[in-house]
Amino acid sequence: MPDRPDSRPVSAIRAFVAANLDSDLKAALARVQDRLKATRADVGWVRPENLHLTLKFLGQVEEGRLGAIGEAVAAAATGCGQIRLVFEGLGAFPHPRAARVVWIGLSHGAEALTELQAKVEAGLESLGFAREGRPFTAHLTLGRVRSPARREQLARALTGAPAEALGEMVLDRIELMKSDLSVAGARYSILQSFPLG
Repeated sequence: MPDRPDSRPVSAIRAFVAANLDSDLKAALARVQDRLKATRADVGWVRPENLHLTLKFLGQVEEGRLGAIGEAVAAAATGCGQIRLVFEGLGAFPHPRAARVVWIGLSHGAEALTELQAKVEAGLESLGFAREGRPFTAHLTLGRVRSPARREQLARALTGAPAEALGEMVLDRIELMKSDLSVAGARYSILQSFPLG
């Protein structure tokens, strides 16, 4: 049976809203990853160029919806000023001895970032995107543990890390991002950028 004219495939992209990091901070966090890599634990480390704070994962989105999504994110960004982010404190979910996700926390800016994320969440909920089931926790994923190999060494490195600032930046914009997945890993590109304030 021939295709009807209105049955063309809909173009969709894998999208998310993120707070991207500046190059100096990415370099500082890459050095933190290098220290943890010395444990030789079986971790898939996030490539430094891909380090970011996810504010909202959207999944597969029809390209025709990007305009409305952009307007909602822009409205959330307009109501928020610039945020000073200070990264400090290493950890793992659910905890270091059973690590599945290795992260770095925020010692400054977490509350403001959580407020911004709530505004993004509310704006996108009005477009039909379901709210996250878990509360937002301001953290940056450094890597995902692939197997238990040398997990004990990783746990010692995480719990024995000195309490010190590991990098900081002033967040002045958030972005709607596109994620392209391949065997070489994810590649992210910016679709739209929204200044804060």
